[in-house]
Amino acid sequence: MLKKTLLIVGGIVLFVLVAAAAAPLLFKDKLVEIAKKEINNQLDAKVAFRDVSVSLFRRFPRLSVGLEELSVSGNDRFMKDTLIAARQIDIVVNLFSLLGSGPVSIKKVVLEEPRIHAIIDKDGKTNWDIMKADTAAQQDTHETGAFHLKLNNYAINNGRIKYEDRQGNMDLEIEGLEHEGSGDLTADEFTLNTSTSTKATNFTYEGIPWLSNVRSNIDADLKINTTTGKYAFEAAKLSLNDLEVNADGYFQLVNDSTYGMDIRFNTPSNDFKSLLSLVPAIYKNDFDQIKTSGTASFSGMVKGTYSPTRLPAYDVKAQVKDGAFHYPGLPMQVSKINLDLQASNADGQPDNTVINIPQASLLMGKEPFQFHLLYKQPLTAQFIDMAAKGKLDLSTIDQFIKLAAGTVVKGLVDADIKAKGNLNVVLQQKPGPFQAEGLIKIANLYYASAAFPQPIQNTNAIIQVSNPDGIPDNTVVNIPSGHVEFGADKVDFDLLLKQPASDPYFDAGVKGSFDLARVKQFYSFEPGTSLAGKLNGDIRVKGRKSMVDKEQYQSIDLGGSVLLNQVDYKTPDYPEGLQLRNATITMQPGKFRLVNSNGSFMGTNFSATGDLTNAIGYALKDEPLSGSLNMQADKVDLNKWMGTPVQEEGQPTEGSGPFLVPANINFTVNAAVDQVKYDNTNYNNVRGNLQIANETVDLRQVNMDALGGNIGLKGSYSTRQEKSRPAISLSYDLANLDVQQTFKAFNTVKYLAPVAEFISGKLNSSLTMNGHLGETMMPDLASLTGKGNLLLLEGVLSKFAPLEQLANKLQLTDLKQISVKDIKQYIEFVNGKVLVKPYKVKVKDIDMEIGGMHGFDQSLDYIVNLKVPRDKLGKEANQLVNGLAAEFTKKGLPVSMGETVSLKVKLGGTIKNPSFTYNLQDASNSLANELEQKAKDIAAEQKAKVDSIATATKKAAKDSLNTLKQQALADAQKSLQEKLSGKKDSASSGQSTQKRAEEMGKDLLNNLLRKKKKGTDSTRAN
Repeated sequence: MLKKTLLIVGGIVLFVLVAAAAAPLLFKDKLVEIAKKEINNQLDAKVAFRDVSVSLFRRFPRLSVGLEELSVSGNDRFMKDTLIAARQIDIVVNLFSLLGSGPVSIKKVVLEEPRIHAIIDKDGKTNWDIMKADTAAQQDTHETGAFHLKLNNYAINNGRIKYEDRQGNMDLEIEGLEHEGSGDLTADEFTLNTSTSTKATNFTYEGIPWLSNVRSNIDADLKINTTTGKYAFEAAKLSLNDLEVNADGYFQLVNDSTYGMDIRFNTPSNDFKSLLSLVPAIYKNDFDQIKTSGTASFSGMVKGTYSPTRLPAYDVKAQVKDGAFHYPGLPMQVSKINLDLQASNADGQPDNTVINIPQASLLMGKEPFQFHLLYKQPLTAQFIDMAAKGKLDLSTIDQFIKLAAGTVVKGLVDADIKAKGNLNVVLQQKPGPFQAEGLIKIANLYYASAAFPQPIQNTNAIIQVSNPDGIPDNTVVNIPSGHVEFGADKVDFDLLLKQPASDPYFDAGVKGSFDLARVKQFYSFEPGTSLAGKLNGDIRVKGRKSMVDKEQYQSIDLGGSVLLNQVDYKTPDYPEGLQLRNATITMQPGKFRLVNSNGSFMGTNFSATGDLTNAIGYALKDEPLSGSLNMQADKVDLNKWMGTPVQEEGQPTEGSGPFLVPANINFTVNAAVDQVKYDNTNYNNVRGNLQIANETVDLRQVNMDALGGNIGLKGSYSTRQEKSRPAISLSYDLANLDVQQTFKAFNTVKYLAPVAEFISGKLNSSLTMNGHLGETMMPDLASLTGKGNLLLLEGVLSKFAPLEQLANKLQLTDLKQISVKDIKQYIEFVNGKVLVKPYKVKVKDIDMEIGGMHGFDQSLDYIVNLKVPRDKLGKEANQLVNGLAAEFTKKGLPVSMGETVSLKVKLGGTIKNPSFTYNLQDASNSLANELEQKAKDIAAEQKAKVDSIATATKKAAKDSLNTLKQQALADAQKSLQEKLSGKKDSASSGQSTQKRAEEMGKDLLNNLLRKKKKGTDSTRAN
């Protein structure tokens, strides 16, 4: 009996193991199909995953489905930003739901190592708005689609979140996120039990780092109402390093950019050590050994609505009384730490924000440091009342604080400075009170650490702020001489600022050298990126702010030079890097001049000279960078430059997206290149002019030798209207090109003149073409329209299936291989169809007139009029002709045939599989009349394309005019308000209606005159 039982149990176990092993094979294809279908149905985004893994062992007894290496990228302006990238998303499904035809039931979702990059751009648009509009209404239906969501558990393991609110100037970064939630997630109202921890949290608002590398834990039970989007919590426990915080309240999702909230929080402990843990330099070094005394408190509230235009009301308070800390083993303590801080906003209006620190002080040994600050009305007056006084001997810091291994700090900082009044008086030249005075001395400053091996040393500066009579415009800021050394590099600098309330005057200079390899000490490069080289500079600039405001850059007294030597810049995409052997840039009012430069890039040796005529406007106001560049190069391999492998014939070309013409440059480039290689073709002696402006590259007088002849080219390439479908408008002049080489080199020739594949010889051609390129930078055939001519100078046509089969049918062996000379074709094309106007060919004593149409799909619709001597026709051909004549005679249409037979052949089918019909009637008439309707049809289609572009241009003009009217009205109202109130909204962009009108005018002019014509993973840390 026992043996039988064991056999049965063993059989069951074996069955389960076999079933578990077979599950991936049985259900993988179905799950892949469902996943792709649901992604396409639900998301307007670029979604990719490497594979789908299926396992019954991973989440036994349920089936685990893993989407491996999933990535989701946004659309439109966010197409180069990765929203989500995850090593794996594990979805736990009900195994039995896979057996039927109904929806698949999901029980749990686990995100393994997800990287999430959420963005709100300056216009308030979010990169996570990727749901298709027609599916949004289905979100509250649990039974919709191929999946039935019945979640009661989810988890995130080792996640990274980066949140950028570019409109609100807020950034949040979370590293090492571990999160788990459980509850009935399918209910309209339920409690979600959550546990969250992070290894590092960084939060910055308005450029101020409020949290820096803080370890956090949160345990909260959320009462969720999915109908109202409200998340309520009581007695939630939050820890930030060693600081514990209790919180109560709610958070509500109103829409994608608006949130409601009412949250109150406080610290249960008054231990000063808990608050001290938020200081990164102290917390990371033997924090558990620190002895502390004193009390501290932290409390606050946030209540109201957060949106792109509004903040919630808040009141946050922090206090420290008689705080002190002492590291065991160090001789001195920091004592008498007192802080009273309050950050508040009573009604959520940004300008009503107040930051008040009535007192802040500490004693380091015997040296006291005191500070106070009041800052309010940040968007208008920007009132400030601050003072700082104290002396710090940095060489004694290691007697108070345990520094990280290898960290050395030295030097003296002596400060006694104060300021009171409206900052907008000196920053925006508004009327009002302001006074500042004081002195800051920095002597022999030295800093080095393990991450900063080349020290900042011998740093000395005196910053003098004076105001003798309290008049704001008499404030003077002076740094008579400053000096800083980065390792062996030395830099001297000075600065004078005066008359800040009327028209600020500046006089500044910098002189010294810098090893570019030291940049990595200040900036974290992407892995695989490096920079080396030497920079030497001597620059002096004098001027007034009004010169910048009025764009009178030529009036700014700018002079000096910058020398670059042996610069080597490498990136993961270009591991060979850019080598700039030397470059000299001289500066003068209104102009930067590249005197000489030479280097190499991707195997190309180059030299260049040129001018930048708006560098200051570009740097300060993001105005278009204008100038000219003269460049010479030896060999340019565009296949390497573009990261495009050479394609074998017949293989499709892949790319990482079109080249986007920069929006804010206005540049002329004169280029001379000995050889350019693209795909399998070499272009020699390339000369030409490029004008880059308005996101468009205009090619002018471009000339090159290639394919056994010469190519002249002019036209434009633009990504102004459509980033993913660049508009092209090109004109070619081809002279004495080899037909076979040309056919293999240019895809357009394969479609416009497919017969060229069977011709050996030379040709000339003039052609205009307008249309679009696709995302792979190949022509969008359906968009192409144009016309031109092809002149076959001399050649042989052979192995052309339509002609060979016609020759066989008529037994005219002379047609199987034709020697031709000076044959000229006139063509027009639109919507994938090519009209070939009638042309004549004589083969020995056979006359042919040919005309008609063919498609880019190689379909044929031609007429060939033949005049053939009767004695040339073989027996079968004569029988064909006699049969045709007899048929016409029966219809009462007698046909007389002499020594020469006129035969009309209608050619259809395709190039590889042609079809023929024959006729004797009207065979001697010209084809021009017969093809007249086809020509009219082509002309009508071309006109329709032009009309559609004209309509779009008129609409753009109307929209631009309406925008200008609205802006002009808003400017007038705003101007009136300013005159009445004496205020100006400092949040304004500062761009006038006149400036916008100029830009819109340029846009419209470009549209009227212009003829038709690899994203990075942004979730990764820098």
